[in-house]
Amino acid sequence: MKPKDGLLRTIRTVAWGLLGVRGHQLHERDAPSLSPLRILITALVFMLVFVLTLVAVATKVSGQ
Repeated sequence: MKPKDGLLRTIRTVAWGLLGVRGHQLHERDAPSLSPLRILITALVFMLVFVLTLVAVATKVSGQ
């Protein structure tokens, strides 16, 4: 597995996990090759982008 493939697999895993629709078979297939640290960092980046998007939308809607 190439490093880029591992990063894309981690991003896909975190995205599906945040949406809550990740299937058990995909988890069983991907889990052994995923790094917990990489998953944690990716999830934190996703959540930061999500929060910043909410703040930007709230600021835009409030007219400030």
